[in-house]
Amino acid sequence: MTLRIVAAVAGRYLLALGLLALLSACGGGGSSGGGAVPSTPDTNTPTDPDTGGDPDPDTDPEASPLDQWLRTVITTKGLTGDPATPRQQAQAIPDSDPTIKLGQLLFFSHSLSGDLTASCASCHHPDFGGSDALSLGIGVSPVDASLVGPERRLNPDNDLDPAADGKPNMHRNSQTVFNSALFDRSMTFDGRVFVLDDTVTAGGKGQAIRTPESGNVSDASEADGLMEVFSKFPLTNHNEMRAYLFSAESQQQYRERLVARLRGERDSELLSDDGPENWLALFRQAFSQPEASAEEVITLVNVQRALAAYMQSMIFIESSWKRYVEGNNNVLSLSAKRGAQRFFASKDEGGLGCASCHSGDFFTNEKFYNVAFPQIGRGFMRAEKDDIGRWASTRKEEDRYAFRVPSLLNIGATQPYGHAGSFDLLQETIRYHADPRGEIETYDFSLASLAQFQGLGGYEYSESHTRKALEASSFLLAESLLPGRPLSDTEVADLAAFLRSLTDDCVKNYICRNQWTPALSEDPDGNLLVNGENPVAKPDVIVDPEPDEEDPPAEPSDYAKAVALNFTAPGLATFAELGDCDEDPSVSALNSGLNVFLPRHDLAFGLYGFMGSPSHPHGFNAETWDVSDVFSIEPTMVSGGVSAGYLDDNCWLDLAYAGGEASGMIFYRNRGGQAGFDSMELLDDDPGGLFTGVGMADLNGDYRREMLFGNIKQKNVPVYSSNSSNKYYRVANISMSRHTYGMSFSDTNNDGYPEIFLAHWVPGNVLTAPVFWKNNGGEELMHFDGESGLSSDSMSQDFNFSPQFADMNSDGEIDLLLASDFGTSVVMQGEGGGRFSNVTDRAVVSDENGMGAALGDYDNDGDLDWFVTSIYDPNGESEGNWGVTGNRLYRNNSHGGDVVLENITGEAGVADGGWGWGACFADFNNDGFLDIFHVNGFGTIPDGIVRNESEQNTKDYYQRVTQEYFDSLPRLFINQGDGTFQDQAVQWGLMLPSDGRGITCLDYDRDGDMDVALLDHSKGLQFFSNQTGNGPASRFLSVRLVGAAPNTEALGAKVQVFADVGGELGEQTQTRFSMANTNFNGQNPPDLHFGLGSAQQADITITWPGGVRWRCEEQTSNRFLIFDQRSLPGTCAIAP
Repeated sequence: MTLRIVAAVAGRYLLALGLLALLSACGGGGSSGGGAVPSTPDTNTPTDPDTGGDPDPDTDPEASPLDQWLRTVITTKGLTGDPATPRQQAQAIPDSDPTIKLGQLLFFSHSLSGDLTASCASCHHPDFGGSDALSLGIGVSPVDASLVGPERRLNPDNDLDPAADGKPNMHRNSQTVFNSALFDRSMTFDGRVFVLDDTVTAGGKGQAIRTPESGNVSDASEADGLMEVFSKFPLTNHNEMRAYLFSAESQQQYRERLVARLRGERDSELLSDDGPENWLALFRQAFSQPEASAEEVITLVNVQRALAAYMQSMIFIESSWKRYVEGNNNVLSLSAKRGAQRFFASKDEGGLGCASCHSGDFFTNEKFYNVAFPQIGRGFMRAEKDDIGRWASTRKEEDRYAFRVPSLLNIGATQPYGHAGSFDLLQETIRYHADPRGEIETYDFSLASLAQFQGLGGYEYSESHTRKALEASSFLLAESLLPGRPLSDTEVADLAAFLRSLTDDCVKNYICRNQWTPALSEDPDGNLLVNGENPVAKPDVIVDPEPDEEDPPAEPSDYAKAVALNFTAPGLATFAELGDCDEDPSVSALNSGLNVFLPRHDLAFGLYGFMGSPSHPHGFNAETWDVSDVFSIEPTMVSGGVSAGYLDDNCWLDLAYAGGEASGMIFYRNRGGQAGFDSMELLDDDPGGLFTGVGMADLNGDYRREMLFGNIKQKNVPVYSSNSSNKYYRVANISMSRHTYGMSFSDTNNDGYPEIFLAHWVPGNVLTAPVFWKNNGGEELMHFDGESGLSSDSMSQDFNFSPQFADMNSDGEIDLLLASDFGTSVVMQGEGGGRFSNVTDRAVVSDENGMGAALGDYDNDGDLDWFVTSIYDPNGESEGNWGVTGNRLYRNNSHGGDVVLENITGEAGVADGGWGWGACFADFNNDGFLDIFHVNGFGTIPDGIVRNESEQNTKDYYQRVTQEYFDSLPRLFINQGDGTFQDQAVQWGLMLPSDGRGITCLDYDRDGDMDVALLDHSKGLQFFSNQTGNGPASRFLSVRLVGAAPNTEALGAKVQVFADVGGELGEQTQTRFSMANTNFNGQNPPDLHFGLGSAQQADITITWPGGVRWRCEEQTSNRFLIFDQRSLPGTCAIAP
C-alpha cells in the first residue's frame, strides 16, 4: 500500500468568508464552533473583503498612535503571537511522521464507527476549519456517509435515538480540532475531560485527568495528556460514532471490539481482505515495532496515541495578527486595528474588555462562564433537552450553563458559532454576546436564519431554555465581564475585522490544508472517508455469528418486544400466608417499651455466627469489582440489598437478601416470635450472586407473589414464581444490557395487572435496557418505553435509582416519581392509558444526587409526600463530582390538575443524611406521624480485591475523598408533628456504623412496631429490633389488603385511619396507599402500619381500586387486620 498525499477532490461548499466565525468571549463558542472556508483549489492565500488580511489604503506604514497603543498592550501582556512554542507544540505534516500518518488514516476511517457511517473527520474535516460548517453535527445515520460539511444530512428513518425529531442528531456544535493541542486544562465545551492537578502543564502531560468514565478518580489508562485521553470518547457516543449497536458491551469492551476489528479478529466482513494486514503494517511503522504481532501493537492506547498525534499536528497560528505582533504594522487594516483596541481595552478604558477572558496568545483563559448563548438542538443528553454545561461535571451552581472560553484563533474558518451553533454570522455573534439581555428579544428562535435549518424549523423549547440560562445566578457572574450594552455597527465591524485577522494562512489555502486530508489511494481497508466519494454505501451491520445466548442482541431491532411469562403452578384462592394469621400481637414478642432499637447480631438470632461475623457475608470478587474501571467500581459499590415478604405459608415476614458472589441469593425464613431467622433453600436453580436486590409483586393475579432480581455484571433480570411445593421456579429472563437497581410495580393502565419500572444506573444502550414493562394479562411483559412516554426522549434513563409509583394528584391515574443521580430526578405525571408526561419543575425538584426514595403522608394531610436521599457535605465543598446540599423532602401540594410539589427540606430539617441510600417512611414510635429511616455511606473498597499498584492507588483515592462518609451511622428522623424532624439515631441506640445500601422496614415479630433490616455493603445484613412495642401510649393498627384478581395486592388502594392519638397531637387522619415500590435495592412488605398513640379504637376508610369505598368504624387498636375486597366484613359498610 502506498502512503502518499494526493490532492483530494475539493469540497463542494462555497461560502463567503463574510460568514466566517467566532464563538463568543467568556464561553459559548469561538473556534470551538464549527465552520467552513472556501474549498475551491487555489495556489495563493485568498483575500476576502474585510478579513483583516490586507491593510486599508489609508493605513500609515509608520507607527501611528493606534499602533503605539497596541504595541504597548502587546508588551504589557507579554504577547508573542505564538502560543505553540511555549507548549512544545509545532505544526507537522502527516507525511513527515508515521505516527501522525497512522492517526490521519484512523481519523478518517469509518472502521472506527459501529456501523461504518461516520468517522472523526465526518464532523472535524480540515476543509471546514477542523469542523463541519453545521450548527449541529450529523454523526451516524446520514443520508450519504461519504459526505461532509453542509451537504451532510440526517436520514430520519435510520435515527434510532429515542429523542429523534428529524433534525440533527448531535447534541452540540462540532468543535474545531485545529490547535486543540494547545489547551492545557480541559477538553470539550463543558470541560468534562479535565486535569485534576493544580499545576498547569502543557497539554496536561503527565497529569491526573478526570473523565466521564473515571468518575471521581483519574483516568487509569496508559494514555498521557488531554489529547490522548480524550480521543477515545467520541468512539462510544451512540449518535456520534457508535450507533445503537453491540448492546452487551460496556464502553471499554466496545472500544476493544473496534481495535479487534482493525486486527481482523472481529467484524471481519466490514473490512477489505487486506485491511488487517495494511493496518498492521501501519501500526508497526508508527510505533517502530517491525516484528510486533497485531495483538501487541494494534492496541487501544496506540489508537489513542495515533489519533492524538494527528490532532496535535494541526497547529495553525500563522496569521496576520501574529505578523503584526512580530512587528509588521502593515498587515492589519485600520478597521482591524481599531477592533484590536476595542478588544484589548477594558470597559473602564472605553473598550469591550474581551481580553479579560480571551487572554494570552491562545486567546482563552480556559475558564467557564454562562453567557446565555441560545440553546438549540436536542440538548446535551438530558430529557429536558437543555444543556447545563460545566455543572454536569462539577455540580457547582456557578457552573450551571457555563462553557469553556474558546480560543479565537482561526475563527474566520469555524462557523457556525456557539456551543449549539446558534449563529451563522460572526457579526450576529458579536452583537448577541455583547448584550445577551437585549439581543435575546430579537433572536430568531424559528432558526430561519441558520442555513442548516432551512426547511427543518426550530425547537419549541429553545427560547425557554435560553431564558433559564439568562436568569441563572451563574449568568450574573459572567455578565460583569461582558460589554452589557448594544454595540454600534462600527464597533461590530471593527471587532469582526480584528477577529478575522486571527485566521492562519494555511487554513485559508486549499493546497496547504489538503496535506492533512488523505487520498482514496491510501485507504487501508475500504472504509476511508473521501468527501463525496467513499464509502459509497451504508454497509450491512455484521454481528458475531454465534452471540452468547445470555447477552442482549447487538442490534436493537433484534431485541424481543415481549417476554413470555411461563407459569406452570396452579393459582390460589388467596395468599398462602393468610391462612393462620392471628389478629392479636404476638405474645412471645417482649419489648422494653423504650424508643430504642436493639441490634440483633447475636448467634441465636441466626444472622450472625460465633465470631460475630455475618452468617452469609456480602461481597463481590476482584474480577467483578475490576478496580481498574470506575464504571465497574461504582456499580458494584452500590449493589446489594434486602427485601421483606411472605416467602412461605405463614404470617411471619421473611427476608430476601442479595448477598453478591460471597453468598449468592439468600432467603431467611422467620422462625416466629422474636426467635430470629434460618436460611432456606427456596429456588429450584442457582442464579449465581450477581444481583443488586429483590422486587416482589403478583404479576398474573394468581395470589402468588413473583420475585425479580436486579442484575449487575450479567445480562438478564430473572423472574421467579412459587409452586405448590413452596419452591420458586424461573418463569422468565428479561434480557438487560445495563445494571438494574430499584424495581417498582403498579397497575398504570387500570387493567389490574401491574407494570414494572426497572431503574438502570450507568450509561448504555437504552434501546436494549428498557425501563418500563407493560404487563399483558399476566402472560407476557412488553417493553413500552416509547409508547408510555418514559423513553430517554422524555426523561433521563442514564442514572436512575429509585422509582416510586402513586397517584399523587388524586386524578385516578398513577404517576411516577423517579429518584435519579446527577440532577436528573423527574416527576412523570400519569395521563391515562399507561402514558406519562414530564411535569418536573426544576426550581423545586433540585436533589443533586437522587438515590433512595420513599413516599408517605408525613403531615397527615391526605396525600403522599416524596423523600429523596442524596449527598450532604458538612463543609459545603465537594471532593468529587457530587452535590453537597443533601436530602430533599418534597411536600405534595397537588389539588387536582398537575402534580405540584414544594421543597420543604430546610424547614423540615432532613437535609443532612451523609451519603444517603435506602430509605423508608414508618411510624417508629407509634405516635401517629411518619418518621424517616435511611442508611448512608460510600467509597469503601474492601481489602483483598486490589490486583496491582494502579488499583491500589484508585482504592487509596476513594478512601481519601470519601473518608468523611466511612463508618456512618444511619439517620432516624423522628417526626415532631409540626412539620419538622429531629435526627434521633443516637438516642434510639443506632450506634453501629455501616456502609448501608438496601433497606426494608417491617414488623418481623408482629408486636406492632416497625423494625429495620439493612445491607452493610461488603459485610452483610444488620438487623434492628424496635423496642417500642404496643403499650398504652404506643398502640397501632396493621392493615393488610387482599384485592380481587388480577390486582390481588390491591395496588393503588387508599387506607385512611382516623383516631385521637392523645396529647397535643390529638385527632389525626393518617393515609397509606398499597404500593410495591423500592426503597433502593429493597422493598417493604405489603402490610400498612399505623401508629395510634393512646387511641383505643379508630375509624378506617378503604378506597379500593375502581373507587368503591368501605367505612369500618370503631375498630379496636393493637390488631392485625385483613380486608379482602371480595368479601365485605360485617364491621364495615360501603360508603357513598
